[in-house]
Amino acid sequence: MANPIPLPDFLQQRAFDFAADKLTNVWKKHVRNRVDYALNCHKKVKKLGNVVDELKKDRNKVHDKAEEDEGLYGREVYHVKAWLRQVDGIISEYGKLKDEHSNHVVINLKKRYLCSKRAEEIKELVMELQKEKQDNISYWQQQQQQQQQWPSSGFMGVTFSDSDYMEFKSRRTTMKKIMASLEDSNSRLVGVYGPAGIGKTTLVIKAAKQAQEIDKLFDMVIMVNVTKRPDTKKIQGQIAEMLGMKLEEESEEARATSIQERLKNEKDNILIILDDLYAKLDLNALGIPLQTKEESSAIVVHNQNPELEQNSGRTDDDKNKMKAKTSFVYGSSKLKEHNRGYKVLLISEMRQVLTEMDVKAASIFSINFLNSNEAETLFKMTAAIADKNVDELKKYAPDQIAEKCNGLPMLIVTTARALKNQKNHLVWKDTLGKLAKLAAENPNAAPEYSTRLSYGLLENEELKLTFLLCARMDHNALVADLVKYCIGLGFLQGVYSVWEVRDKVQMLLAKLKDAGLLSNSYSSNRFTMQNLVRDAALSISSEERHVFTMTEGKFDEWPSKDELERCTVISLKHCDFIRGFSNSLKCPSLSVFHIENNDPSLEIPDSFFQEMKELRVLILIGVNLSSLPSSIKCLTNLRMLCLEQCILGEKLELIGELKNLRILSFSGSDIRILPDKLSLLSKLQIFDISNCYKLRIVPYCIMSSLTRLEELYMRNIPFQWEVDDGKQKHQIKNASLSVLGDLDQLTNLDLQIPSVSYLPKNLFFDKLYSYKITIGSSIRYSKPDFQSPNKYDLSRCLAIYQKDGFDIHSHEAIKILFERVEILLLEKLNSVKDIFYELNLQGFSYLKHLTIARNCSIQCIIGPKRREHYLENAFPKLESLHLYKLRKMEQICSHQSFTEPSFSKLKTIKIELCGMLKNVFLSSVVGFLTALETIEVSECNSLKEIVVMETNKQIIVMKQSLFSIFLNYVL
Repeated sequence: MANPIPLPDFLQQRAFDFAADKLTNVWKKHVRNRVDYALNCHKKVKKLGNVVDELKKDRNKVHDKAEEDEGLYGREVYHVKAWLRQVDGIISEYGKLKDEHSNHVVINLKKRYLCSKRAEEIKELVMELQKEKQDNISYWQQQQQQQQQWPSSGFMGVTFSDSDYMEFKSRRTTMKKIMASLEDSNSRLVGVYGPAGIGKTTLVIKAAKQAQEIDKLFDMVIMVNVTKRPDTKKIQGQIAEMLGMKLEEESEEARATSIQERLKNEKDNILIILDDLYAKLDLNALGIPLQTKEESSAIVVHNQNPELEQNSGRTDDDKNKMKAKTSFVYGSSKLKEHNRGYKVLLISEMRQVLTEMDVKAASIFSINFLNSNEAETLFKMTAAIADKNVDELKKYAPDQIAEKCNGLPMLIVTTARALKNQKNHLVWKDTLGKLAKLAAENPNAAPEYSTRLSYGLLENEELKLTFLLCARMDHNALVADLVKYCIGLGFLQGVYSVWEVRDKVQMLLAKLKDAGLLSNSYSSNRFTMQNLVRDAALSISSEERHVFTMTEGKFDEWPSKDELERCTVISLKHCDFIRGFSNSLKCPSLSVFHIENNDPSLEIPDSFFQEMKELRVLILIGVNLSSLPSSIKCLTNLRMLCLEQCILGEKLELIGELKNLRILSFSGSDIRILPDKLSLLSKLQIFDISNCYKLRIVPYCIMSSLTRLEELYMRNIPFQWEVDDGKQKHQIKNASLSVLGDLDQLTNLDLQIPSVSYLPKNLFFDKLYSYKITIGSSIRYSKPDFQSPNKYDLSRCLAIYQKDGFDIHSHEAIKILFERVEILLLEKLNSVKDIFYELNLQGFSYLKHLTIARNCSIQCIIGPKRREHYLENAFPKLESLHLYKLRKMEQICSHQSFTEPSFSKLKTIKIELCGMLKNVFLSSVVGFLTALETIEVSECNSLKEIVVMETNKQIIVMKQSLFSIFLNYVL
């Protein structure tokens, strides 16, 4: 055999290097790993144990909340239960591995290796579950845990989240100046300005949160988005909503007067934030007069000296002066006398707008661009690549991408979030190239590109459609409206009930917020979108989905024939219709037709809908439909019909032919009777006839036929329920309440009942997931300040007003509601002396806000312990307590022994006109009041002490004067 030809040196070297690399890889992948697994088995199992412990904590938090939600609503939370089952499986696997490790793998190297390998595999599964929780469940948890603010004063305010805020050195000085201006009594108006996307709103929210929660400068914050086209009525409505008041007036002037009176008479410090101003705004027209220092209202929590009332020799003026001298403050706030009242903080892109609104130059603050280091830091943290090594970072070039974002936080965040889970570095490279090109050619186009990038990288069509749908909705849009849109369009897969759609929508919103395409609003029931993002989204809608929209423009011509045939959405809001409507529009692809009208003379031709046979959503607001267009019967695919604030008259029976309707709303419309033909709508899931102030007939046959109905809204209508007295059903003209008990799918109910006499024998309300129910007279009193939550709020609220009182013990069915109620008003109940022992021995486990008013029998909330009852867990979730005109109330609680968490969340106590009240609490109860912030006691002439101290069976009384000195010293 011939000798082989020797290889050249360079080839030998290459062969050697290749073999060495192969051996090294084999060593790393196999030999070293196996040795590592065998030697470090204990360490790996211990690390896995730490990870599993964290997973258990998360599991317990999610499980407790899911169990509570399922108990309250009778349903599983979308996706959560499946995640919990996976977690339980992993925990079980870890338990088996731990037992095997402790019993069998001390000296057996093979078993040590297998045990280590399995530990690594379980660890990876744990990390995946943690990521799934972060992506799909954490937002649900956050939404469930956000507590609505319904204090005894009726205030709502803003629940702020500053989780998106990141502090930058370049902005610390600006933040300090803003905070100083908020504290300055001479600065009634404060202004913040800067270009779109610079982070003005985010910084202001952080400042407001600090001012309210840390510095205690304000008791409440109101935040309203003004927009380019301010709607005075809408802004007034939002301010009133957050003040916990309802505006009954129609004219803007009367509504402004109501808000102004409320602000002037309030005792609390209020910060009003008006965001997104584009032009000078008349604050007086909104109901926000700029007070002088002397006119500002004070925050005083006071208790009157009963001795003053006994001195009949003094005039009323003298008495009032002395009462003012003896008032005292009790609370956690460090409020300053000179800062009392309210302030207004304005946010605009232009300094000129703030100047025109008479904001002093010293109180105007500019928000500047981030410097390069701050921009890079923000980008890396948002994109979750801050911990990558240098070589990986070079591949992704985050510093260069951040630089091309020009120091604009919104652009940085949106771009970073779009790329966050993108592992293909070519996508990053392409993004850098396009941003560089835009920076050179058209810097103003960069924000739109960033939005388009995020949109293009959304994971599925459902998310994309939801995002574009959100862009067409108003600022601070209701989640409930988005839910209705999704049901109407029917594009969500695998969900059928309203509750399933709502859960799915919450997940989609969470993902859009995580992508930086949506933002949180002032309430967990709402969401909003930044203007730059909205503009880009509407541009995408127009190009890709053939959406035609116009707001507050002069509409004199419909799109061309070709455009109409491609059009999928037509949305015209508050436009000036120069030529009115043509006889019909040929729109074979149209799925949504939405008109919000200001012209009461506008009418729709009879044949207008004849060629829109694919229409799924029809919304007409403020339109004269005294004769409903006959062509509406052609809309056989229609799933959502909203005729709101309309004049409704003839031909309403045509709606009965729309057999696929899931949602029907006549809210706020002029309608007197519902036609019997509506009973044909067997697929209807949501029915809203609230605020129909002329509606008097709701036929029994309609309500009994809507067997799939899930949500019913009947607030503020003069309709009278039939009293169910055993008559044959066919003899009943109007519906009775008993018919609602036959609607097995009913989950959400909002209605008023004139009197307890209308209640059926078998009350069904306890089966509802949520409800807002008023029983009795709806007469509005100036006090107590109580307002039922918004009809779309998913809470359980019961308000009982009985003009002449009634014996609740004869209505056991109502008492069943107390087991799950969250917001409760009891007025003029007879024969009740002790709320706890007589009404709910479970301790009102879910009650958050309790108001008791105008009663002459109640003596206490919880009386002395009774031998036959041992349950001591009382009011564990109660946040606010308001007692008004309870003539025989002597003490809130005379019971001396409780278990945690009784009263542990109680923040606010307000007591008015309780003439026999001698003290508020025993000292044994005070220890449970760990969250208490404010006690307000007024016009209780028998009050001698706030807290009765019990020591060695001797009672030590803390007198008013000493208590006042003590509290003022502490504050």
